[in-house]
Amino acid sequence: MTWRKILGIKALENSGNHVSINLGDGKVVFITKQNGKLYGINGICSHLKCILGNVSEDGKHVICPCHNAKFELDTGKMVEPPFIAPQTPMEKYTLETYNLREEGNFIEIEE
Repeated sequence: MTWRKILGIKALENSGNHVSINLGDGKVVFITKQNGKLYGINGICSHLKCILGNVSEDGKHVICPCHNAKFELDTGKMVEPPFIAPQTPMEKYTLETYNLREEGNFIEIEE
């Protein structure tokens, strides 16, 4: 595996400690730093493909701005279905997570 620089640490801080970035090839990563830990998760909601962009008050989940589906930052598991589809089989909608690290003034992703 290799590491690739994807974002400056200052850019993350200036965005309120969470941001979705396009890495190309249709890959969008939601990055956040909560309680000193970096999280990387697929930035596209598995329900209707909205770009993720909100962190829960407890700092443990990312919430889809379209229909409030909620995903665990550390596992990618959907823990709350979209409000428009409460019968959604949540286990089918887990998002991929990514290993991130701080290196110098940058955030890197493991590929």
